[in-house]
Amino acid sequence: MRRQWPWLFVFGGLALVLTWFTTTRRSLTAVRAAEPSPTPMRLARVTGVGRVTLSPDMAVVRLGVRTEDPDVSVAVAENVRRARAVYDALKAAGLDEKDLHTANLRVYRTTRGSRDNPKTIFVVENAVVARVRDLDALGEVLGAALQAGANMVQDLRFQSSRYEEALTEARRLALEDAKAQAGLMAEVLGVTLGPPRNVSFVGEPKPRVESAVDMPMAAAKAAPSLEVPVEAGELQVTVRVNVEFELYTP
Repeated sequence: MRRQWPWLFVFGGLALVLTWFTTTRRSLTAVRAAEPSPTPMRLARVTGVGRVTLSPDMAVVRLGVRTEDPDVSVAVAENVRRARAVYDALKAAGLDEKDLHTANLRVYRTTRGSRDNPKTIFVVENAVVARVRDLDALGEVLGAALQAGANMVQDLRFQSSRYEEALTEARRLALEDAKAQAGLMAEVLGVTLGPPRNVSFVGEPKPRVESAVDMPMAAAKAAPSLEVPVEAGELQVTVRVNVEFELYTP
């Protein structure tokens, strides 16, 4: 029994040390938890804007053929003939078949003439959408289509193969703009700018086209060859983002 007493003292001392360590650790944790943590004073809501300008390198044009006749079969047949001529003219101008497709074929009836002598007319509209990858040839392509029988230019949109790259850059600029606005707000108010809480991009960005297009339809019949003057201008990609930043009291 005498030999066991020293070991009992040793184990008892270790138990006291462990008890003291555990109690002290819990006390420190409780003190830290009681310390006031910084809480956001308010939220800074800002809208950042990013813009990137780039030059277009392709165009998408919607060329229409419109025919009219009291006999619906005649109007349709004439429209199909002229639409085929436009399609062939676009291919002869250098456009690939993969860049050409028919958009729609519309047939409807309307009334012309006076109230006492109304006449029923059938109208047929057909549209060919063409992607022109060489902007230097755009005027020549449009002239060829007009000469072949197109009598409506329903839409002309310029595009860029660098659009996705420009969109990413515009988003980055929008976020930087939002952060700069929130930083200025915090500086003026004398508070500390915290992390962003909510971030959301506004809408779907669409490139805005600055361009000039002049398409004299009447000249297409008079001139033996026609090249429509077109100025591509530039594309501007604009992105807006709403961001909420936390603001803390110093």
